[in-house]
Amino acid sequence: MDKEPVIISLCALGIPCQYRARSFRRKIVDKYMEKYFLIPICPEQLGGLPTPRVACYLEGNRVIGKDGKDYTECYLKGAKLALKIAKMCNVKKAYLKKNSPSCGKGGVTRTLFEKNGIKVYQI
Repeated sequence: MDKEPVIISLCALGIPCQYRARSFRRKIVDKYMEKYFLIPICPEQLGGLPTPRVACYLEGNRVIGKDGKDYTECYLKGAKLALKIAKMCNVKKAYLKKNSPSCGKGGVTRTLFEKNGIKVYQI
């Protein structure tokens, strides 16, 4: 690979994988595509959650759905698989969606990445 590999949230590429099944695309992604080899992931999908899915929020170390159910195990499973991909591809940084219980501040995937030396930036 000529370009540095980085993880990027799948939804940042305009893929409708968020809980509302809508897409968004950040203009900055075009610059990332020029500079990096992008590895798109959705930790929630890796953890077995469907799209659309129940909106969730962080409550301490747990991920709770607006339906009252605990989705922590799915989020942990997805985060572990995302980390495995990152390690296989020698990823040192990731661009993850802000305000997500997986990717945002305090999020399951972000926390696991940072504990394993992967620098996380929010988009």
